[in-house]
Amino acid sequence: MEATREREGCGARLRGIAMAIDSFVWFGLLFVGVYVVAALTGQLEVANGSVDASLQGAPGLAAVGVWLALAIAYHALFEWWTGRTIGKALVRIRVVSEDGSTPSIGASLARNVLRLVDWLPVFYVVGLATMALSTNSRRLGDRLASTTVVRT
Repeated sequence: MEATREREGCGARLRGIAMAIDSFVWFGLLFVGVYVVAALTGQLEVANGSVDASLQGAPGLAAVGVWLALAIAYHALFEWWTGRTIGKALVRIRVVSEDGSTPSIGASLARNVLRLVDWLPVFYVVGLATMALSTNSRRLGDRLASTTVVRT
């Protein structure tokens, strides 16, 4: 019974809940990206026990780039090491390769870089559409990386 449940596919609802949980991690990573770039560009202000970073132009764009890189790395590394992010672990789903094993670092990185395309144009429309058109609820990243998300 457990082996059957482990290979049971996972739809958009559980994946969406996991993503909502992971968004708290993304929010923290946004602060890391902003404060790292602000510190490197001399735009980090510390006064009266508070820290402020006001980035505009190229430094602001750099902070977004750092944040996206950190978010992709968060997903790719956790999915490579354990098959799941914090959000996926809490809703009891995980990413697996076609043979049921944890994905390789290359597959994990590929599926998560394509997450940027799945978000287009807004609110994950491309990802949801490709999941709806797939028999295994696989988004573009899953198709490229030969992975799927299953219940555990």
